[in-house]
Amino acid sequence: MIGPLLRRLAAGCLLLLAGTSAASAGVPSELAGLWRNPDGSVLVRIEPCGAEICGTVVGATPSAEADARDGGYPHLIGLRILYNYRPQGIRHWVGRVLVPDLGHIFSSHIDLVDVNHARVAGCLFRQHLCQAQTWQRA
Repeated sequence: MIGPLLRRLAAGCLLLLAGTSAASAGVPSELAGLWRNPDGSVLVRIEPCGAEICGTVVGATPSAEADARDGGYPHLIGLRILYNYRPQGIRHWVGRVLVPDLGHIFSSHIDLVDVNHARVAGCLFRQHLCQAQTWQRA
């Protein structure tokens, strides 16, 4: 009876360790790729940046580009807006997000809702007083 329990516990620990090392080695495959904001005005590529996760704008509507210019960012395409994200729990990453039209960087977290949807939040204080959007995989 104890033998099977120990085997299951050991197998669970191995899976946990494998997931931790995979997450720290780069972007989990479930988050990497192209993501579109809710109104479809910005397309962001999420990828590894060393041991962290980052996201760069790879497409934008003329309106989004104009809003970014008004916020002090003349070139929205190529601008890194997600950075320093590290895994903190299952399907949850914490980092910082630049909101170009506001011209400000906020504390942030990303929660993967399912394979095609991620909730990206910008917060005034750590993970409190947050405004969130659900992005869709492009």
